[in-house]
Amino acid sequence: MSTHKNMTPNQRLAAYKQIMAGEAILLDVRTQREREDDGFEPKSIHMDYELFVAGKLPDLPKESIIYIHCRSGARSGIIAQVLKAHGFKNVSNFGGFTDWIALRKI
Repeated sequence: MSTHKNMTPNQRLAAYKQIMAGEAILLDVRTQREREDDGFEPKSIHMDYELFVAGKLPDLPKESIIYIHCRSGARSGIIAQVLKAHGFKNVSNFGGFTDWIALRKI
């Protein structure tokens, strides 16, 4: 899977369906404050970007399908690269939370 920042709308829709079906993980790397201010997907797993900066990794199987989002897509792109460098194989940058919200309205 790509860690590329710009998933196509069709790729995002496919990812959304996988996440909602429990076939993939949505990893939210925003701050707790951003989640409180902007809302969040209840199915997401939250791990603040700063924890990654401190050297921590999520306790997830490395073969999991993981889509990562932040507020804009920038931090999630960095985290996708970090996870790939640590052996996570199926990691993609979903983009920003607004991308997720747009799909919830479909």
